[in-house]
Amino acid sequence: MPPALRLRDRAPSEQARGVLPRLLGPPYRLPAVTDRLAEGWWHLTPRTRTVLVGLGVGATLLLLLLRIVLSPYGPPVTVLVAVQDLAVGDSPREGDVAATRWPRELLPVGTPATRADLEGARLTSAVVAGSVLTRAQLRDDGPLADLTAGGAAVAVPRGLLDGATTGTLLDLVTVAGDGSGRTIARDVRVLAVDGDTVWLELARERAADVAAAALRGTLSGAVLPQ
Repeated sequence: MPPALRLRDRAPSEQARGVLPRLLGPPYRLPAVTDRLAEGWWHLTPRTRTVLVGLGVGATLLLLLLRIVLSPYGPPVTVLVAVQDLAVGDSPREGDVAATRWPRELLPVGTPATRADLEGARLTSAVVAGSVLTRAQLRDDGPLADLTAGGAAVAVPRGLLDGATTGTLLDLVTVAGDGSGRTIARDVRVLAVDGDTVWLELARERAADVAAAALRGTLSGAVLPQ
């Protein structure tokens, strides 16, 4: 047979058939301990392997549960946090907040806001990114509908301003470091009295001082004539 014909009769090479070339050298050896464990694992019966896997998963879940229960800050709860800085009067939208888990004992004072609370609501105070939103920071067409644009509403326990009614004008007083009284806000209007909460309308620059005095329980008010 002519040489040209003999070349055509040859079987195609492995590379021409798309077969990868064989790896040269001995197979990769696992560490001795890993090799023994693998052999021991596959010598077990399928039922035994299933039981061991189930025990491992159960032990992992139990450790996670114990970590949550034994946490000094209490079990986590789902809350909404701001993903960006929000200003007074802003109406938080879907992309402005995100749901996350937060330790119960580390939550700020007040009931955490839900997505239903955000519908048609506006902020009564500025919220920094990463802060938990509470219902006390929101207003709707209810008691705080009369909040002046550019102002801030601060929630104060009713026991500190006992006798205040909607529309009352107050001078707010706190205790100074030397024990004397100090006026921290003048001509403050009571926006609403909602249960055990008195809502005060303040200039933004006074809101932080009033809120801090209310938290310390050192806030009082002097009723002004109208």
